[in-house]
Amino acid sequence: MQQPTTIDFWFDPICPFTWVTSRWVADVAERRGLSVHWKPFSLKVLNSTPEAEDTDEAHGHGHRMGRVIVRTLHAQGAESVAALYAALGERIHPGGRGDDINAVIAESLAEAGLPADLGDAADDPQFDAELVESTEQALKKTGSGVGIPIIGLDDRAFFGPVFTRRPEGEQALELWDAFATLVGYEHFFELKSQITGRLEF
Repeated sequence: MQQPTTIDFWFDPICPFTWVTSRWVADVAERRGLSVHWKPFSLKVLNSTPEAEDTDEAHGHGHRMGRVIVRTLHAQGAESVAALYAALGERIHPGGRGDDINAVIAESLAEAGLPADLGDAADDPQFDAELVESTEQALKKTGSGVGIPIIGLDDRAFFGPVFTRRPEGEQALELWDAFATLVGYEHFFELKSQITGRLEF
């Protein structure tokens, strides 16, 4: 079965499980010559309802970073989004700085070689519409009742896979091949179990 060469990956920078999966996907993509389209997603949008807005502080932090991602995509292009997400994630997850978002954004923009004023988007609601649209695009592909990461291959998209530790080496490639094969089977739609074990970065 011929596997796709382009990956759509929806992410909220605040989500630790998405971060682990994203590093696996980035590694596989580099080694296999695949192209990844990094797409912003807002857990704040996902968990808000018509009756009440999501008030989770972490989700609010993720939404602010999502605005910066949207602005970066337009101002600097897709490759800059990949570099910015890598810098944000390293500080938030292995670095444990999930509450220091303003400094994390500023430092990450600098590390990625991006203009500092892109960080102004964090508090600018004009970028919300596109962040909501990207989030809803992912959910239209998967259906309701899912979280992130969401990975799209060809015209199909799935929540997961979710890892507590990033696969590495040959096992990373083997697991990717298995995932792509499952997604490529038109009658496959779900695998799920309760998360166990400790999250490791």
